[in-house]
Amino acid sequence: MLDRVRAANPASEDEFAGRANFDALSLPPRRRRKRWLTLPAVGAVVAALVVLPTSAPQATEVLEHAVNAVEVDGGGILYARSKAQWGPTDAPPTGTQSRQVWVQGGTAMRWLEDGGNEEVYRQGEGTTRRDPAGKVTEHPEMQMVPTEIFRVQGLLDRARNVGLEETDDAYVLRWNEKSGPPHWPRIEMTLWVDKDTYAPLRFTDHSWGKDVKGEPFDHTYREEILEFKTLPDTPENRRLLQLG
Repeated sequence: MLDRVRAANPASEDEFAGRANFDALSLPPRRRRKRWLTLPAVGAVVAALVVLPTSAPQATEVLEHAVNAVEVDGGGILYARSKAQWGPTDAPPTGTQSRQVWVQGGTAMRWLEDGGNEEVYRQGEGTTRRDPAGKVTEHPEMQMVPTEIFRVQGLLDRARNVGLEETDDAYVLRWNEKSGPPHWPRIEMTLWVDKDTYAPLRFTDHSWGKDVKGEPFDHTYREEILEFKTLPDTPENRRLLQLG
């Protein structure tokens, strides 16, 4: 396959003579434009590089950086402050929620809602909850799961293909989730990531079709990421994972 790619390449080495010093080249400013690329799921990207268009390595890099930015096992403590809303796609939301989430790999997690609900999970200990009135309950059998933005890699691994769109200040990753019987509704996920840091900016989960009863529906979950950062793993920051 590599031999066929080389044979189809019209460029020659002579065309690149004297161009190794990229800083010395005088190039016109690059215009930004939107483009769509259909890529395989993240796990298959590396194997497919030799047959994708020239711009595909850049798209692959976007996917890799976006996954690494929200990698819960990448060291440190991930923190996100966000506002979510959900409900019918073309109607006012039926629910809204502002929250803060701290995640340290699969070891510990804390969820704090603006209404006062708080949940803390620690591996081997389970989940502890505190309601707005201050009542604390323990659930040793319950394991918390991070919100969608922390599970991008798992979502992309299940995707059949991933589309990449470029805007002035963000990359937009869009993919379809597999649904189920009896009516197999459509499920489309979209993630906006910052062009400089690859941190998540916005996430939507849009599903439509027929529900299990055969009734039509069109529902969207939206989450705006107001703040996202990685905190160093220090004793002070580990206390942020404890019940407040």
